Amino acid sequence: MGRAGGDVKDTANAECRVKSEKKKRPRRLPAALVVAGAMIAALVLAAGAWSSEPAAPTAPAEKPIAKPTEGKPTVVGPPDIKFVEDEPESPGQAAGQMPEKPAANPFATSGGVSRKDAVPGYIQLSTDLKVPGYIYTTRAARLKVYNLDREVWEFVPVPALKSIDATLEWERMDKEWRFKEAGNPEKVYSGRECPVRKVQYVLTLLNDHKIRGHILGQPLYVGRDDKADRFLLNDRSKGAMGETLDSLKYIKHVELGPEAYNLAVEELKAKAEAAAKKAEGGPGKAALKK
Repeated sequence: MGRAGGDVKDTANAECRVKSEKKKRPRRLPAALVVAGAMIAALVLAAGAWSSEPAAPTAPAEKPIAKPTEGKPTVVGPPDIKFVEDEPESPGQAAGQMPEKPAANPFATSGGVSRKDAVPGYIQLSTDLKVPGYIYTTRAARLKVYNLDREVWEFVPVPALKSIDATLEWERMDKEWRFKEAGNPEKVYSGRECPVRKVQYVLTLLNDHKIRGHILGQPLYVGRDDKADRFLLNDRSKGAMGETLDSLKYIKHVELGPEAYNLAVEELKAKAEAAAKKAEGGPGKAALKK
């Protein structure tokens, strides 16, 4: 009996503790109530939105309309951009196309003096003949020189030059050989020879810097009196059969500058006057001898 009474008391005490703990816990609302409250709030907001009047759309700012003009339409743009009108259309030119321009001739002489890169001076040949004029090369091109000291190619514009000097490396007469007869690999000397020469050039710039090297065929033009003579800077030259080394001409020296040009012109004038005096005095002397 004593044990059964104790169990009853323990059970009653446990139930009291459970009830007290349940009272301490915060009560939670049922999930259905939470969902219902959210739906009611959404309906209220929707009803307020439906009842409000929509805002009137704002009219866009009117842009100034350019007045049509005769001919080309006026280009309208932001004030910080400047538009440049095209050149007037030429007859036969389609709208929007660029005007046709004549093709530039890279070898054009233009009288020999109108080129901006032309420099006064003279070219002296191996025969000591000096040709004065305005010196230039192919349009928009530079002299291509293989620098023997640095072993690199260098490009030098003509206006940057002070002078060009040619130094002889070697020259010889090459013999002509031909096959003895058809189908026979044996060759015989034909008895004819041609001159062959190789030179190197020393280019002196305006700052006295020197470039020693080879030039592989670059033209130099000397313009004067609306004409232009063409000469060739080439480190290796070969003449025709039967020619001699003296007849194989090459550029020996080039001097640039107004002083060099004037000096060459004065020398040519002096030679022409001397030749004229000699020609005039020749017949007179012959008459006196008779």
